[in-house]
Amino acid sequence: MSKQPEETLVTREDLEKVIDGITDLEPYREFLKRRWVGMVMWWHGRSVEARQKYFLLRAIVITGGVLLPVLSALNMRPGWAPFSSMAIAIVGAVVAGCAAWEGVANYGEIWREKRRAAELLKVEGWQFLQRCGKYQVDETYKTAFVRFAAEVENLIAREVGEYLGVFDSSLAQTRQTAIQILTDLIDDVRKRAGYDPPSSGKGTA
Repeated sequence: MSKQPEETLVTREDLEKVIDGITDLEPYREFLKRRWVGMVMWWHGRSVEARQKYFLLRAIVITGGVLLPVLSALNMRPGWAPFSSMAIAIVGAVVAGCAAWEGVANYGEIWREKRRAAELLKVEGWQFLQRCGKYQVDETYKTAFVRFAAEVENLIAREVGEYLGVFDSSLAQTRQTAIQILTDLIDDVRKRAGYDPPSSGKGTA
């Protein structure tokens, strides 16, 4: 069975072709192409990019998590301890770094937010172009355009505010998670190396 080619959800050419095909949109084509189509494609591109980075980081974390028990088992074999201990430290550091960076960058949240924003903005534009939904009461594009332009700007402003809110709220949690991961990693490496840190209390004379 032949593999079906992946279909692109939206392209700039398709949207601009629809706009150019409606004669009554001549006065508004500049706004539609630059603001509406431009933002739809920008959010679509950001969504695709964030999705790829999110799954890449998650794949590294999962792969590293699977490798750590294997390396721990090799650490018990004679002659492998120095090499496996170093490998455990490196893999653990990579896992911790990827998990911490994904928390800071919030690629998963950006992927979902930008996809949702692109689809909402695209639906708004389709309703305007077809004069359906909230625009079906408008007899001409001239009367509908003012409301459409306001809706586009409201969606953009709302999305920018939500994006900044999601990014800011994650920083404190990410720092705490990263510190905990690194602390656990250091403790694990010390235990495997047989390192016993000195007690903070002083012995009796």
